[in-house]
Amino acid sequence: MLDEVLTPIGLEDPSSVMSAFQDAGNEMLVKIRNHITNPHSEKTLRTWGIVDAAKLIGVSTPTLRKLELKEGLLGTPERDENKRRLYTLARINHCRDLLQTRYRRGKGSRPIQLAVTNFKGGCAKTTTVAHLAQKCALEGLRVLIVDLDPQGSATFVCGGIIPDLELDYEDTICIALTEDPEDIRRIIRKTHFDGLDIIPANLALQDAELGLPNAAINNIETLGSPAFRLKTALDLIKDDYDVIIFDCGPNLGILTINAISAANSFLIPIPPNMFDYASFVMLTGTLKTLFESLKIKSFDFFRILLSRHSGSQEALNVENMLRKQFGGYVLSNHMCDTIEIARATNDLSTVYEVSKPRGSRDAFRRAVDHLDAVNCETIAFFKQVWASQEKASIAQRETVGETV
Repeated sequence: MLDEVLTPIGLEDPSSVMSAFQDAGNEMLVKIRNHITNPHSEKTLRTWGIVDAAKLIGVSTPTLRKLELKEGLLGTPERDENKRRLYTLARINHCRDLLQTRYRRGKGSRPIQLAVTNFKGGCAKTTTVAHLAQKCALEGLRVLIVDLDPQGSATFVCGGIIPDLELDYEDTICIALTEDPEDIRRIIRKTHFDGLDIIPANLALQDAELGLPNAAINNIETLGSPAFRLKTALDLIKDDYDVIIFDCGPNLGILTINAISAANSFLIPIPPNMFDYASFVMLTGTLKTLFESLKIKSFDFFRILLSRHSGSQEALNVENMLRKQFGGYVLSNHMCDTIEIARATNDLSTVYEVSKPRGSRDAFRRAVDHLDAVNCETIAFFKQVWASQEKASIAQRETVGETV
């Protein structure tokens, strides 16, 4: 009797077993997602109180109250059961626009197209992408995530979409890369985060990963080099955004190559431990060859991010080594390895979406502070790039005017 309930050592009919695993897993993901989003059918974003909303808008709390009393200027915010004002991000952005406090990149600047990549798994690439994208949106920037990882983790966390259950091949970027660049306009989806859109991913991207290098089926005669398909498609819609972030898979496949060839900015997350340091050293040699073959001469922004930092002495030793070797190319702030990120992920969310932390409020606050420090430093660099580009554009226009 006991033998009948024991799991066998081996596996017979592995295809059927994996199919059963997939069905059961997707069913559980749906239940978890529906429980988390209840009573809504889709993910919804938290709201902010008046104090935090005023900071995001860029005015004092008394000023915001005063402006709301002026009929027709800002309208009336929602209120909770205790009559306290509630502000959605959409309302915050509406107020920013009315009060002209929203940051606008200058004329002549171009969107940041940021590849977040490391060819080793477990480096917090998707965590970095999700939190940076959402922080950019919280700052009022127009953001697009392009999920290029067949695992679809960014799609799951930022879009609330179960990739291989709720997406078809046609919902991914595959057609834009292999048949028609114009298809990119159709597949962009809005998220529950105002100002943040996503091009989702699922396992269908493996078809593009295999098909793009295949000369017999990749339409090279009409669409050109398979390495530049993403750039061609993005050129059609990039001016609709301030920041476009590519979440790359942990490999140097054709999709990652497309991200790098389309990027004007580059961010490499590295956990401060010796295995990841050694992997990064190998990565630099690969990137050298790749940059040469793609004829990439420069990036507007390039930084190394110390991710999943434990704060241990061993981690600090590797951090010091990285900073000594690579100097200013390492972001001043690091992303800590915190349970708060794991807790948020278990709720299909990010730390920025949490309004009521489940654990210690102080620990949650420290996690937010670490994320803010990293992301605000990065966004500050973006703004420096835009200011420099605007200045160069003005000088060019003046030179042309003098010539004429």
